[in-house]
Amino acid sequence: MSFTVLLLAGGQSQRMGQDKSQMYGGIPRLKDVVLRCGAHRVIVLCGAGERADFFEGETWADPSHCNGIHQVVEWALNRIDDDVLLVPCDAFLFDEKACTALLEQAQFGGVPVDANGRRQPLFSYIPHSFGLPLKIDSMRSMTEFLPTIDTKGIGQCFTNFNRSEELEEHQDELSRILW
Repeated sequence: MSFTVLLLAGGQSQRMGQDKSQMYGGIPRLKDVVLRCGAHRVIVLCGAGERADFFEGETWADPSHCNGIHQVVEWALNRIDDDVLLVPCDAFLFDEKACTALLEQAQFGGVPVDANGRRQPLFSYIPHSFGLPLKIDSMRSMTEFLPTIDTKGIGQCFTNFNRSEELEEHQDELSRILW
C-alpha cells in the first residue's frame, strides 16, 4: 500500500496553552510511527509560514486563500497523487498498533472512531480515487461519504487533545508513550 501522510500541525493551540505539535514527542514521534507503518512521504501542514522552521522535512504553509483546516486539507489533497492518511499533531496516543489497524481496515478509505464511538475525520484515510464532495464546509462534510472504521479496543488512540484537563484524564496512557 502506497500512501502519503499529512501531519496537521497548523493550529494555534490556544485552548491547550502550549504548542501541541511539540508535546509528547511531537511531530518527530508521529513521523516515526507513520514511516514504520509504510508511509513513503510525510508532509507537515504547518499553518502560518513562519511556523515552517519549527519542523524538519517537507513542510507546507497554509495558502492565504484557505480559511479553516477543511480548506487546507482539500488544497493539499488536490496536489498529492497518492492515497492520504491524515494525522493531527495532538494524536498523543496514536501509535504503530493503531496506525497499522487503521491501514488494514481502510484500504478503500475510512474514518476511525474514538473510544466514545465518534468519527474522527482528522484521522481519515482518503484514497486518491475518492471523489471529494462538491460542497465542503468542514472536515466532517469532507469525509462524510467515507466508511466508518471500527477501532475495536484501540479507540483511545484516535483521541484529540485540546485542553490540559484532557491530558489529566488520560495520564496513565500518556505516561506509557515512548519518545
